[in-house]
Amino acid sequence: MTQNMIESHIATNKEQLSCQSWALWESGDVNEFSYDYDQDVEFIVQQGKARIQSQLGDNIIIEAGSRVIIRAGVSGHWDIHSPIVNRYIYL
Repeated sequence: MTQNMIESHIATNKEQLSCQSWALWESGDVNEFSYDYDQDVEFIVQQGKARIQSQLGDNIIIEAGSRVIIRAGVSGHWDIHSPIVNRYIYL
């Protein structure tokens, strides 16, 4: 069974509430950046919109309400359409 390296779905109300104690990250005025993930990370987007592409061909759009898991080993490139604010936790 193959595990997806980037998973995304709409967060439930319960997930939205439970993530409020997680660390906060804000993109600020950055329009794009690349990041090599060395740990699994889960985040729930609080506001904003972006596209994440990986070296593996993943191409997802995230926006407020998206729950995303990115697995260790992903090299991700973010194109930020409107500033992102998310709550995240390393798994």
